[in-house]
Amino acid sequence: MGNWIKNNLVLVSGIVLPVLLVAGFLVLSHAPRVLTDPPEYDFVMVAYRYDYQHPREYSLNFEVRQGKLYGKAVPLENANTYTNRQHAGIFRYRAAEGSFEEIVYELPESLDDIEETVTFPVQEAADLDLDKRAKSPDGYTFEYLGYRGRGGLLGEMFGMGRRYDSNYVLSKGGANIDLPKPTSNPNYYGHDLHFMGWVSEGSPGS
Repeated sequence: MGNWIKNNLVLVSGIVLPVLLVAGFLVLSHAPRVLTDPPEYDFVMVAYRYDYQHPREYSLNFEVRQGKLYGKAVPLENANTYTNRQHAGIFRYRAAEGSFEEIVYELPESLDDIEETVTFPVQEAADLDLDKRAKSPDGYTFEYLGYRGRGGLLGEMFGMGRRYDSNYVLSKGGANIDLPKPTSNPNYYGHDLHFMGWVSEGSPGS
């Protein structure tokens, strides 16, 4: 056997080295995620969309003020680049389950007649205290990866491509936790998802 290996060293090297390369690639790629604790904190996110069948005379925008979620309805003539944000969904990411749930909310009445920006609290999220700092208390950040692949050709061949196509992750120390789409509604823009804040401890369900 030893003589056969010596006589066929080039052949053996051509088989063994690629296997070792792939194995090392797999270990290095998965190591950060394996060694990183899973995220513990929920967060709230807003997804915007335009519905040509139900156009509105205003656009929507959301923000966090003093730990609470507020919305703004802006007349289209003052909306600048946000004219496509005429509908918005609010979603809470449940870290324990790794999934989103929608926070169904009501808009103020008579918004179609507004001439100036109307700001309103999101009552359905009033019991949530939100921390809008980019990094969670356990060190994660909400990131957009765009349409970049992960792992290239080898990643596709060996199952290291993205599990979801939301293009968003929770990132910490080189480890990326893939996030699913918040909703199956195809009208939401997959690139127009906006982080609002981490759900602080003491909030319901945290």
